[in-house]
Amino acid sequence: MSDVTAVVPVKRLDAAKSRLALPPAQRRALALAFALDTVEALVGCAAVAAVVVVTADPDAGARLRRRGVRVVPEQGPGLVPAVHAGIRAAVAWQPRAGVLVVPADLPCLRPVDVDEVLRSAGGASGAFVPDRSGTGTTLAHHPRGPYGVVAVPQYGPGSAARHAALGLRALADAPVRARQDVDTLDDLHDAAVLGTGAATWAALSALAGGPAGDPDDPAHEHAVERLVGVLGDRAGEPVGQLVDDGRRRVGDVLAVGAHPPQP
Repeated sequence: MSDVTAVVPVKRLDAAKSRLALPPAQRRALALAFALDTVEALVGCAAVAAVVVVTADPDAGARLRRRGVRVVPEQGPGLVPAVHAGIRAAVAWQPRAGVLVVPADLPCLRPVDVDEVLRSAGGASGAFVPDRSGTGTTLAHHPRGPYGVVAVPQYGPGSAARHAALGLRALADAPVRARQDVDTLDDLHDAAVLGTGAATWAALSALAGGPAGDPDDPAHEHAVERLVGVLGDRAGEPVGQLVDDGRRRVGDVLAVGAHPPQP
């Protein structure tokens, strides 16, 4: 397993997570928390030599820079241009390392998950992690070859099939926490059940006015129950009665903790 530089594109917080049916202020807070937890997992993985964050958001850039990552500006609107900018910066900074592209909405990710993905991704052809639906992509590994790092990012709807068509190997057995991105309230529910990182746990607690405390304390691991149901815009109406695709209220989110020991 060779070292890699992780590239994390972070969308402007005001425009992030538009499919998450919550008020704008809450979406912004959660998007930042997701990014912080994602980067924390990468920084904590010994196989990740460095982390490059690509963003036009000054708040996200400032917060993430404190973790020792390099922040570079977006070169144009859209995810793919941001990924290209990050790869160029990563190769210039760490020319001997491969590149691991990581979306900024993996709040359940842990260093051990990143390590497992990289161990499974060995070889010269590159590999990618399908999301839980099997159609999208979360992490994508582009190794350094004889001609450097060659990457043609293929994000967006149907990206898993496009990455496979380019010759990247699908890591279908990747850890579930590496596949759990968050775009919708259903995704947030599933992430809560898996266990989020400390930043997301704290953001959910603060937004809902729920219990807080040390997320590493077992007494707090399941302290925040039905948390998203009481999330509300402080300047507007509570969102607990919103309906997500006609099947589940926002209030049906289960216990939330900072990485509870779920299998």
